[in-house]
Amino acid sequence: MKLHNPFTQPGKWYKANFHTHTTTSDGLQSPAETTEAYRQAGYHVLALTDHHKTNDVSALSRKNFLVVSGMEYHPRCPGSKMVHHLVAIGVPGGFGFAEQYPADANACIRAVKAAGGETFLGHPLWCGHRYDMYSYLRGLVGVEVFNSTCGRVGRSDSETDWCHLLDAGRIVPALAVDDSHGEDDRFCGWVWLRMASLTVRSVMNALRTGCYYSSTGPTISDFRVRRGVAEVSCSPVRAIYFVAHSSNGARRLAKTGKSIRKFSHPVGEDWRYVRAVVTDHTGMKAWTNPIKL
Repeated sequence: MKLHNPFTQPGKWYKANFHTHTTTSDGLQSPAETTEAYRQAGYHVLALTDHHKTNDVSALSRKNFLVVSGMEYHPRCPGSKMVHHLVAIGVPGGFGFAEQYPADANACIRAVKAAGGETFLGHPLWCGHRYDMYSYLRGLVGVEVFNSTCGRVGRSDSETDWCHLLDAGRIVPALAVDDSHGEDDRFCGWVWLRMASLTVRSVMNALRTGCYYSSTGPTISDFRVRRGVAEVSCSPVRAIYFVAHSSNGARRLAKTGKSIRKFSHPVGEDWRYVRAVVTDHTGMKAWTNPIKL
């Protein structure tokens, strides 16, 4: 997977949620009610990802608001009674699998790709999955770093699982999502897509190339590596981190009662990749996707 740095790409920023449930499965509101709530909240892109089922999204998009077809599916983990929670984006209406819990997860990922879609890994921490239980998956375009609904049991943050993948050489992006089922888990985690236009094709291209960053609050205005130095600029925050392979990285903290908006640091010889994480004074975070070094 060749990733694009969204901060060096032309286009505009579009706010998106890629994990959403409705009454088609176990959500509390209809597809129309759900999409209207996100449109009113200022989102530009919403994927409906009900369990095992797609939705007819043809009449749900509006001016400056795009609804994308998706589905959450649950192939079995080998050697376990557990199942994966995989989220397919961009699959056509009516897409699905013959079994509710297919045995071959990688075959499912390939089938999603063949249908024009892509798959990311949903909330591995909430699932209680060890790294060896998802490391065999191939063809994923990302992993959830934050999931609002999983916060109900204190397991919203799967950043450690993301680190496991990155440190193993799987340089994949990560998404913040709501996984919303009702009103209390909406508008908490989102993705800022960098795109030339608001189309399904542009959305899928951004997903495939990691041309976005994720947030639960702060904004990031720039992130890049220039002449061996990692640089990031953001809204006022309490802490900025550069996260790299294993124990490598760097941190800048604001002084008591103050905020910081920038950080730069030379990349180390052992930094196989670098990504930025910012944390504001309320604990909300934003994550860039990694730059491979």
